[in-house]
Amino acid sequence: MKPFLKGLYHSFPIQLVLLHLKRFQVLLLFWYILFTTIGGTFMNNYGADSLFLAPEYMGTISPYSSAVMGIAIGVYIMSWNITTFILFCRHFRFLATTSNPFLKYCINNAIIPIVFLLYYLVEAINFQAYKELLRPAQIFLNITGFVAGMIFLVAISFLYFFRADKSIIRTLAPVMSNPKLFKQMFRPGETRIYQSRLLKVEWYLNARFQLKKTRDVTHYSREFIETIFSRHHFAAVVSIFIAFLCLIFVGFWLDSPYFQLPAAAGITVFMAILIALSGAFSYFLQNWSLPFFVVLILFVNFLFRNNVIDPSNKAYGLNYNNKNERPEYSRES
Repeated sequence: MKPFLKGLYHSFPIQLVLLHLKRFQVLLLFWYILFTTIGGTFMNNYGADSLFLAPEYMGTISPYSSAVMGIAIGVYIMSWNITTFILFCRHFRFLATTSNPFLKYCINNAIIPIVFLLYYLVEAINFQAYKELLRPAQIFLNITGFVAGMIFLVAISFLYFFRADKSIIRTLAPVMSNPKLFKQMFRPGETRIYQSRLLKVEWYLNARFQLKKTRDVTHYSREFIETIFSRHHFAAVVSIFIAFLCLIFVGFWLDSPYFQLPAAAGITVFMAILIALSGAFSYFLQNWSLPFFVVLILFVNFLFRNNVIDPSNKAYGLNYNNKNERPEYSRES
């Protein structure tokens, strides 16, 4: 029993969850917002839970609206995987020696997304059954649409990364097949790789969900491993940029009812972009990311309270700077 528990503790999925808790906790804040919104504790007075659990598209709750919501959740999950993959890659360099490292990372990083999806599906079924009073057949179609939309987005994403992985292999194949050229470019032995102090992985799940023993990569040069990861990072950043362009494209066509997405879908995609931006801040600030985020919120709140940032609408031609000559606005007047 003890060897099993030890192996479970040092498995890649468990170690990734612990790594999320140890480093860059600001990224977990977005999951907290989603969990509490769906659970009805965050912005419940504004009906935020109904936007997520019963999304409307073209004025109705349908499998199409659920499919759009599923696509948005898929974008969010992939943004989460891409951002954390870039931030944490130095802690699991053994993946660089495998095929499709990003796919294997997503499989092993699926604990939090799976828990969220199960929680979402349970809450959505209960909400549509007891608050929207939908028939079981309609609920089944809505849930099917949600799952289909999410699977579609994830499949498209992995297809993109499969092609990127093949492109990386084709680029590095001439170098790896030529020992002299390999030594000239990467100079093995000069900068060896050392094990991460935060992450000790003995087992991981491969693409077929089979347990595999991690390979020792200390004999590889740091330049070789970082070259492989940097090329995957570039493909990941391009995918986030494409998602951002798609969001801008949808914004240009908001007058068309076909592009008026469910409110929760737009919020989720926006949060996916915020995850990428937060990941960029975390990449540069490291352990100071959470304190910086708290200070940033307090600073923005200070600007709003002191009218440095004033989002209120103002009538053209009126002077709002002279506060002494403003007419009194009270019950007596």
